[in-house]
Amino acid sequence: MLGVHARRVLGAAAAVGLLVAASGCVRLDLGLEVRPDDTVGGEFTAAWSEEFLERAQDEGLNRSELDAFLDALLDGVPGTERTPYTEDGFQGQTATFTDRPLSDFAEFGGDEWGYLRISHEGREYGLEGYWDLRAAGFIDPEAFEDAEILISVNFPARVTDHNGELDGRTVTWTMAPGEDYELRATAVERNGWAFAAAGVATLAAVVALLWLWQWRALRRHSTGTARGSR
Repeated sequence: MLGVHARRVLGAAAAVGLLVAASGCVRLDLGLEVRPDDTVGGEFTAAWSEEFLERAQDEGLNRSELDAFLDALLDGVPGTERTPYTEDGFQGQTATFTDRPLSDFAEFGGDEWGYLRISHEGREYGLEGYWDLRAAGFIDPEAFEDAEILISVNFPARVTDHNGELDGRTVTWTMAPGEDYELRATAVERNGWAFAAAGVATLAAVVALLWLWQWRALRRHSTGTARGSR
């Protein structure tokens, strides 16, 4: 059974009659930043395309009902500050959150249509997720076939494994209605002791080379002096 939040989203979708053709009308973009102190910040954007809003107005759809659909989506992100979003021909809202405990993301979601789990054990960060967008409650694959759905996570460590798109330490998954997705990523912190040991070894090697160079220079000078005195 769908959770309370998913049912609210589904109800809002039904209220605005979103099962009409609405291709490419919505952008859903979740971005997370995992920090070294085991807190998480980020933002979730939910927005309608301006083209769809114009078409919806011509068809008599109520703007307040359209906004209620976005509100229902954003209500799934706790402890947030909302700001208007207008970018790339889309209008909606962005919910921003900061300093959320990483433990809050031990199981983010949890409804039938998906979850996202992020953990930190020892030097390793792990992410696993599953999103079923074939029948995700609030997204009809046929009505939302060109929807923009993105999830990106920035890790505080080097990413060693993932099945998304990697840019530096950020992994992004691009999804589309009508498909289901398994998400995974692993990031590993640098071993501080090993790094320090490598630094000491490098310094020792440099000192040894400098000593050898100086010794050879002194030896050549000493030998030359001795020969000149005969």
